[in-house]
Amino acid sequence: MTADQIKKYSALVRRRRIFRRAAMLLTMGTVLFLLADRNFKPLVFSLAEARSAAMASQVLQGALAEALEDGVAYDQLMTVRMDERGQVALLSANTMRMNELADKAGKAALRRLNNMSSERVSVPLGAALGITLFAGSGPGVPVSIVPIGSIATDFATEFEACGINQTRHKVYLKVTASIRIVIPTGAKTTQVSANMLVAESIIVGAVPEGFVGYNLSGEELNLVQ
Repeated sequence: MTADQIKKYSALVRRRRIFRRAAMLLTMGTVLFLLADRNFKPLVFSLAEARSAAMASQVLQGALAEALEDGVAYDQLMTVRMDERGQVALLSANTMRMNELADKAGKAALRRLNNMSSERVSVPLGAALGITLFAGSGPGVPVSIVPIGSIATDFATEFEACGINQTRHKVYLKVTASIRIVIPTGAKTTQVSANMLVAESIIVGAVPEGFVGYNLSGEELNLVQ
């Protein structure tokens, strides 16, 4: 074997050795990446979901405040009927006025959620380690918040004992939204709700035996995006 052949053979051996090492490093890197993705993905999703839910909840609270900014009197929503003895016999809901409030809150929530979806949110990757020291470190994982489906509105009432022979009646407006949380490695859908006290009144005497509640159809309750 000549010197040139020996030199070419040695160069070929070196190239093959470098190639094998590069292939080994690439394989190890891929395995480590897949392991890290499998371990960190649930943690990143959990952090992203918590942050997104907190933001969406604030947005829904703002929508409720916007819908109720002009104020609502109790007698605009509820009608109290007395019996022949002067006792409260029936509470009936003003469905038309409740429809107006629900529609206004739903539209405000949808508009605010759409505006929120254009904001850039990120979760520090170091926070997924669960170590306080690294909570704010590492690259930020981009998170997108997309409102999907419908915005559902509903009313709820609560009776609460208040002193002797008195009952406080509270009326709440509730907004529920479905949002989709998107990160580079996947997506997840969750629901977020917020409620706000609309009006309240003190009822003197026994709690009425009858109550005509707020009951709307699905089309009236939901504002489809």
